[in-house]
Amino acid sequence: MDTARGAAQAERAANQVACLRFVADADEARTVGVISEATGLSRPTVHAVLDDLADAGLVESTSPATAGPGRPARAFRFVREAGLVAGVDLGPRGARAIICDLSGRRVGYAELPADATRRPLRAHRAPRASGTSRGEADVARKLDGPGALSLIPRALEAAAASPMPDHRAAGMQAGALDLGRLRAVGVGLPGVVEADGQLRASLAMPELVGLPVSELLAKEFGQPVVVDNDIKLAALAEQRGGAGRGYSDVVYLQIGHRLSLSIVLNGVIRQGRHRLAGELGAQRGMRWTRNAQRGQLVWSARPTSAEVLSAAAAGDADAQAELEDFCAQIAARIATVLLVVDPEVVVVRGGAAQDSSALLRPLAAAVEKELVFPERPPFVAATLGREAVVLGAVGNAFDRCSSAIYGVHDYPGPWTHITHEVERTTT
Repeated sequence: MDTARGAAQAERAANQVACLRFVADADEARTVGVISEATGLSRPTVHAVLDDLADAGLVESTSPATAGPGRPARAFRFVREAGLVAGVDLGPRGARAIICDLSGRRVGYAELPADATRRPLRAHRAPRASGTSRGEADVARKLDGPGALSLIPRALEAAAASPMPDHRAAGMQAGALDLGRLRAVGVGLPGVVEADGQLRASLAMPELVGLPVSELLAKEFGQPVVVDNDIKLAALAEQRGGAGRGYSDVVYLQIGHRLSLSIVLNGVIRQGRHRLAGELGAQRGMRWTRNAQRGQLVWSARPTSAEVLSAAAAGDADAQAELEDFCAQIAARIATVLLVVDPEVVVVRGGAAQDSSALLRPLAAAVEKELVFPERPPFVAATLGREAVVLGAVGNAFDRCSSAIYGVHDYPGPWTHITHEVERTTT
């Protein structure tokens, strides 16, 4: 009996996913007949599923056309404005926030510098229980005060206060977005993040180490909050909707102030038993290059890696020579990762997209010298630019909080819409 009930529930959930996906991807309302034909489900089944989805506020019946003989067909549209999902990329230089509707379309975006001091409007804050402990009061002050963690709600407030010009096309009212409609939030942080959302270690933001970030923010917003490492989220975003789209196994290499690496296997971030997968800097004495200082890359031709790359692409001989030497120094460790993982593609982010060939050519050549076998993955330029982390954060929230967002089991994250509006040349 339990087996039969479980099978029936699984079938019902699958039918809900099929109908909701079709309606959500449509630009206009669809009739029951069209939905039935597209999903392969019978009309009575589609009617029953749409009634359930309508009760959940995910779809609504539109006014049927009256032209022509017979009973007018019912049509349904996805109510993508019914809720919001947000992502935040928090780092030592500031915060970047994105707000999406339930279809994954961007409806709000903002960036705040680390020294932003404006207090959030706090219209979204979940009510605090009476009898708050001293520890909980200390936690509240971390979100209310000028510290780094307080940038998260401030960045979301800024994004809500500056909605995208076309957000009213989704049926939303004019003015600021209502953060009270948030259904989930994703956050990216620099450092080792535990499965429960606590920041275990971070050279970039040591003041947040030991804080249960996910728990604190969940209390703040009254909704589930998922936290992960920023580079892992960037890798996920590139695999789902960027340069790694269409590949299951991706190695992501980011060359910025630091050199960072992350791995996606079978379409899932590789975390490892202790959440240390890809954390090559955790090895004692490990230095990517001879002149690296506490993990920070140091350049001589130009101040930053992006500037070195741009100069090399423009033909600067000193920058080209330094870049080739840099690639030669890191090639052995990259080759080791490739032999352990054997990925389908290596996605590299190092600066502006138009300058990427100046890095990819010497890097691929240097790694090739370290490998015995001729089989090796292609090296391609990242396409999501500086938004990769925040897009990965909101996408991760969609993926991991699907049931809370939609009330439908196993509904896939809307990655196509999430990554659709990215300006491909951002850095």
